[in-house]
Amino acid sequence: MATAAPSIASQLIQLAPEVRDSHASFSDGYQNFFNAVFNGGALDPKARAAVALAAALLLGREEMVRSFLAAAKQIGLRNEEIGQVAGIVEVLKLDALQRPAQAAAAPVKKANTCC
Repeated sequence: MATAAPSIASQLIQLAPEVRDSHASFSDGYQNFFNAVFNGGALDPKARAAVALAAALLLGREEMVRSFLAAAKQIGLRNEEIGQVAGIVEVLKLDALQRPAQAAAAPVKKANTCC
């Protein structure tokens, strides 16, 4: 599989040694975190794909949605499951639009139990 060409920003960062070194450290740390999140075993692959798709939909990042949608289909999420994920995201977005003042004013109750 071919490696993607570095972005213009990544190429320009190479011009500043201090920034370049920090960027390399950040990139390595990010990649480790990404791998831990997406290769972790707490969620089964279909659940992980559904969560990633929901987050991309919530962020409204079309390219990311397409990527996670393709991955979800490849993992075996059915159209009905994908539709339900999209529906959940839309309901929560609409709810947030209808009640922005309530959400900001309401104190958050802590649960008595954890994990």
